[in-house]
Amino acid sequence: MLNKNHIYTALIGIFGILFALVSFNSTLPGIVKFLLTIFGIIVFIISVRSLYLAVNNADNREFIPLKNKEVINNINRINKVDLINENGTVIDSWELYDKTSAVIGKDIGENQVDIDLSQNPYASMIEIEHAVLNYAEGNWYIEDLGSQNGISIMKKGSNKKYKLSSLQPCKLDFGDVIFIGMCQLKLN
Repeated sequence: MLNKNHIYTALIGIFGILFALVSFNSTLPGIVKFLLTIFGIIVFIISVRSLYLAVNNADNREFIPLKNKEVINNINRINKVDLINENGTVIDSWELYDKTSAVIGKDIGENQVDIDLSQNPYASMIEIEHAVLNYAEGNWYIEDLGSQNGISIMKKGSNKKYKLSSLQPCKLDFGDVIFIGMCQLKLN
């Protein structure tokens, strides 16, 4: 599937080869002509290589336009974290699309968190930087950042909460629920 970026890359490649041809046929001094011709050829080669890698990429998810997020959701990839109440109603939501990590905690102005739980009624049980979500090798993981109250996970389809070790990251799956204090974060 070709997109705008592929077309721009192809145009740059075409301009690179045209630049090389014009430079080669110019009346410039020998070394200048040689260097400009080589430059044009290198631009062309880089463009061709970029297009080849983009078109033959085995995992084309990064080329899915933002407006087609529903396509990604259909393949059970975690794209969003929802703060839910006891009834399962979504109170707040944070996008993970196009991120590789997200810090969970409370924004107090001196720090920066991606998932801010400071306005939650149970915020007193949450550390300033409580946990971090990291994306690696196609999966999301959660890691406790040395919090006092820790983290629990309820795997999708289970009714049992598992307390996480503060020393070991835990692999997350679509539909899992993370418990940070009394806050419930559902992965969608």
